[in-house]
Amino acid sequence: MNWPLFFSYLRLAIGVLKFKLALLGVIVVALLGLYLILESPSYKTSWVMLLPGTERASTINLDNIGEARSSGGNAYGSVSISPKNTYKEIALSDAVISSAASEYGVEANAFSKPRIQLIDQTPAMKFTLVGASKDDLILRAKLYNDTFHKVLDELRRNEIERNFDGIELNLEQAKVRLQQARQDIVDYQIKTSFFSDNQFTRWTDDTEQLRVDQTGVEIEIKSLGAKLSAALTQLDISGEQANALLTLQANPLLPATLDALSKKHAELAAAKSIYGSENPNRKVLEKERKNLVSETRLLLQGVPSLERLSDSKLYGLISVSNSELIKTVNSLLVDQQALIAKRDAMKISREQYLERVKNHAQDSATLSDLQRVHQIAEAIFSSALAKLDTSRLDIYATYPLTQLLTLPGATVKRDRLKSKLMILAGIVIYGLLCLAMTLATIRKLILSSSSDAEQELGGDS
Repeated sequence: MNWPLFFSYLRLAIGVLKFKLALLGVIVVALLGLYLILESPSYKTSWVMLLPGTERASTINLDNIGEARSSGGNAYGSVSISPKNTYKEIALSDAVISSAASEYGVEANAFSKPRIQLIDQTPAMKFTLVGASKDDLILRAKLYNDTFHKVLDELRRNEIERNFDGIELNLEQAKVRLQQARQDIVDYQIKTSFFSDNQFTRWTDDTEQLRVDQTGVEIEIKSLGAKLSAALTQLDISGEQANALLTLQANPLLPATLDALSKKHAELAAAKSIYGSENPNRKVLEKERKNLVSETRLLLQGVPSLERLSDSKLYGLISVSNSELIKTVNSLLVDQQALIAKRDAMKISREQYLERVKNHAQDSATLSDLQRVHQIAEAIFSSALAKLDTSRLDIYATYPLTQLLTLPGATVKRDRLKSKLMILAGIVIYGLLCLAMTLATIRKLILSSSSDAEQELGGDS
């Protein structure tokens, strides 16, 4: 496209149309002025409503059960759906408009809807109503706001009633379930005579404690056996012989007889160094020694475990020097027998406890299951009861409470939106007419110039 040629034709066209364009501008301005003068006044009122932006929640701690939590946060407070959008749809719904129109005394289509602006990043909603009369506008604004909040209150009451009905139904079901779980436990306890897990736990603990105590007693028995074995090895006798020796040491005749026998042995040894074997004194001493030996053996009658011992070993064992050691050995024997009896009693008791634990293992498992079901039912019942109580703390859970930052009809201003739109429309129309006239003139100039150029070419030819 030859732009320099186009702009030259454009200047020519403007020069040709300048008076017409000026006249057209005067006509448009006159018409706009006439409209603005004859236009009936229009007014608008705006008010701002706030929605709370924080959640309300309550928590109840139940001992031995857990925690019951009730949240009163807005049900629509997600990223995609906010309570402001919900309230906007409710405010523009037919229910609100029809109710407000009925109160105002006109048809629903004759009651103008407000303009609602959601202010970003804030919990604010701006309502705007337009009317031809200030008093009528104030009346409609207050009426519309009251109707809107009546609808919200009705929705809240309906929500609360349905919510409470549902919670109370759940509470009744949870109560029945809890009673049934409790009755199942009672019936099972009566049937099996098994009353608690603690009872089974005590049996198990007692069984394990008996095992530990039995092990400790066996260790003591082995330790005592080692001490006893060392003492018997030192004396070179058995336990029966040690017991018999302790009995002999209790006879007062035995020590006296042993003392006399010892002295007689000494006298005989002295006589042997002085007299020959046929000496009468020596024979008398030998006879007396034999008599003392016979008396000693007579005291040992009825104790066969000692009759097999030689005289020298027997005399050494029953001597005063070994009496304390023999007493110690017999004390160890008594302690050993007592520990063995204790171990045997523990073994019998442990076997009885083990048998009891085996017989009631299934009972304990079944009772644990029943108690677990009871605990769950109790937790559900307590949670439902807590929810019923805590839900009353916030009746605005689904439809949040509203606050008016400015009252409806408090400020009324002249609405000049139509005037501004008419001025803008006049400017646009004037511009389009000017453009159309200019393009038409340019076309005529181009056609005229082309016709002249053809005529000149025809004349030359």
